[in-house]
Amino acid sequence: MAYIAKSGEGEHRLDVRSEREGLRVRLDDREVLVNLLRVDSTLYSLLIGGRSFEVDLLEVEDAFMVLVDGQPFRVEIQDEQERRLRAAAGKGAARAAKRTVAAPMPGKVVKLLVKPGDAVKAGDGVIVVEAMKMENELKAPAPGTVKEIRVAEGKAVGAGEVLVVVE
Repeated sequence: MAYIAKSGEGEHRLDVRSEREGLRVRLDDREVLVNLLRVDSTLYSLLIGGRSFEVDLLEVEDAFMVLVDGQPFRVEIQDEQERRLRAAAGKGAARAAKRTVAAPMPGKVVKLLVKPGDAVKAGDGVIVVEAMKMENELKAPAPGTVKEIRVAEGKAVGAGEVLVVVE
């Protein structure tokens, strides 16, 4: 199946095919074989090109929070055909204009790096959350203006909780 994957690094075409050996994954012009093992409800063990990865995957709102080697990423996945249909119908523009930064896992807000009204670029740090004794700087998913900050420094947050809204 063909998908569009959007993250702080931009937009990528993603094709996934199930084969006897595993999943054949093509990201833009790079193709790899992925062996996948589900360890528990959110934890997966991946073998990609001889390298092993543990990946936590949480579904939040209209995206996924992916934690790879302690590094959080917000990824939106859209079915390519569905996206074309929405574009043709003119839907989704309002939803696409609003972006959120959510906690990848339970933790505590250590520092707010922005305030409402601040202009941000995709990839700019907006908040620092401590989880599992590690500080994670969460980044703006898209360029825009910080519309809302829903937490305060020192506050405990849950996995998937929306912390910052960027429009």
